[in-house]
Amino acid sequence: MLDVTLWKRAEDALRVSEERFAFVRKTSGVGFWYCDLPFDVLEWDEQVKAHFHLPPDAVVSIDTFYDRLHPDDREPTRRAIERSIAEKAPYDVDYRTVDTATGAEKWVRAVGRTSYAADGTPIRFDGVTFDITERKRAADELREQDRRKDEFLATLAHELRNPLAPVRTGLQILKMTPPGRSAEKAHDMMDRQLGHMVRLIDDLLDVSRISRGKVDLRRERVDLRTVVENAVETSHPVVEAGRHDLAVNLPDEPVWLDADLTRLAQVVSNVITNAAKYTPEGGRIHLAARRDGDEAVVTVTDTGVGIPAKMLAGVFEMFSQVNKTLDRAQGGLGIGLALVRRLAEMHGGSITAESAGTGRGSTFTVRLPIAVAQELHPPPGRNGAAHATPASFRVLVVDDNKDGAESLAMLLKLSGHDARVAHDG
Repeated sequence: MLDVTLWKRAEDALRVSEERFAFVRKTSGVGFWYCDLPFDVLEWDEQVKAHFHLPPDAVVSIDTFYDRLHPDDREPTRRAIERSIAEKAPYDVDYRTVDTATGAEKWVRAVGRTSYAADGTPIRFDGVTFDITERKRAADELREQDRRKDEFLATLAHELRNPLAPVRTGLQILKMTPPGRSAEKAHDMMDRQLGHMVRLIDDLLDVSRISRGKVDLRRERVDLRTVVENAVETSHPVVEAGRHDLAVNLPDEPVWLDADLTRLAQVVSNVITNAAKYTPEGGRIHLAARRDGDEAVVTVTDTGVGIPAKMLAGVFEMFSQVNKTLDRAQGGLGIGLALVRRLAEMHGGSITAESAGTGRGSTFTVRLPIAVAQELHPPPGRNGAAHATPASFRVLVVDDNKDGAESLAMLLKLSGHDARVAHDG
């Protein structure tokens, strides 16, 4: 008779350890591989086989390993293995594996080392694999965001500098010339360029507010025709500057929406402005508004530069531009369509883009839900007589920007109001 208590305890401890190890392997997604040297048949667990798009019962050889690697990664991986074995160096590489049937790819990280006999002969090459596809995708997205951010900053500097230069020149002209035709032309030019700059900054602020959830829609009963008419009026200067032919088709009957008129007009206006910017001078823009079942539909079609197929999916992303050259006047910041999509979604709607390709124009379609009948009620005070307003007000302007405060007070006084200024609380 033998006392086997310690032996049994060791067996139990080993079983628990193996169960824990198996749990870690299963939940972590780590695969284990073992290879006798020289390479022939390879011993892979199910996880490594999954990383290489293989079934659990697959027989694996060194040829299988290389066949399943992306062609661009085979030679670098081969050199890394040979260097690790020859120089007793750590083996740590990233490569892509390919499903030969479907072409699907995975990014895999392999970490291993070589074992040697007493005389220094390499005898085993063992290690682990990790699926790092998501990590690689996230890193690529970060790099793309960083690249687009850099492009955006360069574009922003260019777009702000464009109007600032003529505004500064206009100020010099006003100083040097007496009132007359030259001064009027300088004034009009400065007003136009300043308006462009204000639009850029307003778009930036809107994007920031929406991203932080700071925009509240002021919903009311709105006719789709009113939305379109406001949008056309807002975008008229850009359309006129490009000498475009803008045709507008509106429904005969009211199409009622539960929406923020200002924000919805901004959506349609930005789409028209975008069409005008990307359409060569003298082009055609067609806007059609209609009802389609339970939705209001606005389509804007242009004869512009079009959108390459590979860019259609990302045209509504932040800082996305079809033409990224910085020498185009008033090219924009690439945030207008991103803003349009966010505002449309806040109204429960959507926007899509279509194009037959470069040089073949584009079509943008905005869809919005029709207002539920029982929710339709005229906003208070809209149909009544206009409220009488005093001829002048007493206004206190408080701003720590002294130039801003003084200039606003000056404007108010010229408008017939009594204005006072303070620069702190």
